[in-house]
Amino acid sequence: MPQATFFNLSDDKRNLIISAAIDEFSSASYSAASINQICKKSNIAKGSFYQYFTDKMDLYVYIMTLAIEEKIRFFSVILREFHTLSLLEQFRLLFIKGIEFAKDYPQYAALGEQFSKENNQLAKSSVIKAGYKQSESLFIKMIDHAKSKGEIDSKVDSLALSMIFQSLNNSVNEYMLNKFGNVRYEQYEEDVSNFVDSLLSIIFNGIQNKI
Repeated sequence: MPQATFFNLSDDKRNLIISAAIDEFSSASYSAASINQICKKSNIAKGSFYQYFTDKMDLYVYIMTLAIEEKIRFFSVILREFHTLSLLEQFRLLFIKGIEFAKDYPQYAALGEQFSKENNQLAKSSVIKAGYKQSESLFIKMIDHAKSKGEIDSKVDSLALSMIFQSLNNSVNEYMLNKFGNVRYEQYEEDVSNFVDSLLSIIFNGIQNKI
């Protein structure tokens, strides 16, 4: 987390640093991203940077967490609007609305795409750890709501199912990256929809032969 000195800055100065960091981390890997460039774009001395953040990792995790928080807020509003949908329909809706999020927040979308290609395992695991609790909370709310409606078995472990949903989300991103070289859903909406439907069918219908 940033130091208190960062939060004591004016909103304009703080937002300038955030914007410069998003630009840098969305266009370069963690290892290649330059603190010097971020300082230059945000008009701060490098010495000042270390008064605000412990190191590059500290800034990177903070910026990625901001993107995750924005996406969670975006999806939370959507889920409140479509609360009458089934759990399966809601989860599928998240992928469809992911296209809308990418259009409304292109900088965060670019940041997410760059992150999906990240090879630095320490950087990647640090971000995943930071964002895990937020996405976990969203999925558990969806699952518990489905339980309250009698839609799914009340004995289902909400945490375990939320972990499956998070793994499914990661699998879709990995699938997109391996097949198309990026995770921009708007370019391959039909393909993504078919793949998501296949994964959801396994989760909700199981793999046993019912004949």
